[in-house]
Amino acid sequence: MSTFPYLLTVSLHLVLFYGCYTLLLRRNTFFSLNRAYLLLGILASLLLPLVELPSQATESLPVGTITLPAFTVGTDNTSATDGFSLSQWLWLVYGAGALVMVVRLVINLRAVFTLIRTGTVESWQGLRLIQLPNDQIPSFSFGRYMVLNQTDSLVRPDMLIRHETTHIQQRHTADILFVELVWVAFWFNPVLYFYKRALQEVHEFLADQAAIRQENNVHNPSSDYARQLVAYALQTSPSTLTTPFASLSTLKQRIVMLHKPASNRSALLSYAFVLPVAALLTMCTQPEKEIVQTEKESLITTVPSQVKGVEGEIYTVVENQPEFPGGMEQLGKYLSDNLKYPAAAEKANAEGRVFVSLIVTTTGEVKNVKILKGIGYGADEEAARVVAAMPRWKPGSQDGVPVNVQYNLPINFALKDDKSAAGQNRTEVDFLKGIDHVMVNGKEVTKEEFKKVDPNVIVRMDVNKEQRTIAITTK
Repeated sequence: MSTFPYLLTVSLHLVLFYGCYTLLLRRNTFFSLNRAYLLLGILASLLLPLVELPSQATESLPVGTITLPAFTVGTDNTSATDGFSLSQWLWLVYGAGALVMVVRLVINLRAVFTLIRTGTVESWQGLRLIQLPNDQIPSFSFGRYMVLNQTDSLVRPDMLIRHETTHIQQRHTADILFVELVWVAFWFNPVLYFYKRALQEVHEFLADQAAIRQENNVHNPSSDYARQLVAYALQTSPSTLTTPFASLSTLKQRIVMLHKPASNRSALLSYAFVLPVAALLTMCTQPEKEIVQTEKESLITTVPSQVKGVEGEIYTVVENQPEFPGGMEQLGKYLSDNLKYPAAAEKANAEGRVFVSLIVTTTGEVKNVKILKGIGYGADEEAARVVAAMPRWKPGSQDGVPVNVQYNLPINFALKDDKSAAGQNRTEVDFLKGIDHVMVNGKEVTKEEFKKVDPNVIVRMDVNKEQRTIAITTK
């Protein structure tokens, strides 16, 4: 899977997991499970698009008319070549957004550590205690540091200490930094902002829960703890990476959760509901892979012969495919040398793909050239002219007998200059561009391995742009 489809697929999974959390899980008191769900939801979103499920559905599909690789004819267009391409613009915007997020993260981290360096460091009860010289900043914890303002460092209230100690022991800072790093790569997805808020909220619930459980001397610890939260709530957070002991953004929900009875165990079933939904999304976003049949497995497909000048049945798949003189490389060179961009199409900025159907007869002649789909402006006629003027092919054969074979040939008409591909065959660049999977005799190979295949041994080549797959069969 290429980069941009991967980013979009991950974003879909993130929206799915967060949507299920908001609708089904957010009000549960299984705080540890909610924390695990949110973290695993992000991790699963990153990994599930990389999963390729086995598929056997295409193995039994009938083989239709052979489609040759698409070849491109182009012309220089200054307005199209002087600027950035769409793909380059997308990468530029994406890179700029990621850079902004990296700078933002660095600034926030620097702000926290600058604040920590202004305080006095003390080892206390196994903790790294930072005592700030004033009360301008509310107390908070970050990593292994417990940062207390001047008043709290003198009083050291038990509930605050227990609360922040829980943050440190359960490594809540690592969760937030993990989300921040993912957010750098997926800065365009606003759902990660809500993921972070949800995680910070769950962290507070966990710390509140632990602080109350350790309180044995108060008749109603929840109410007493809630009063302390309200008394602390007018202070503000020093950084988006930290959460103070009490903040206005989470105060109401924390008090509600303090007094809420424990969720029934039947609520655990709501976590299992997410699994089939995630599996369905994974299946829906699977890239389709073409399974190529080798010569021994080839299906012999024929169409009735009702074409003038063509005698005998017309095959679409045979044991030995017809060959252009010199192989596929020479076919590409022939088309590149002979196809001319029509002036009318160039003037109208008309671009697109022309599909040409042809039959290679038992004598190697090219017959019955017709346009299946065109773009007009003279491009259709030009494609048909060049294909009809092809030299004789080496005919295909079945059981050692020459037969007629039908092909479809896509030809791209594009207003662009291919000089940037100097040193490479133009057609090679065209039909490998945008291809994710390359198959040779049913086995997936790299593009570099594909380029090493001798064009003279290629007997069949199929390109499926929708599935981003190219497949060849060799002798």
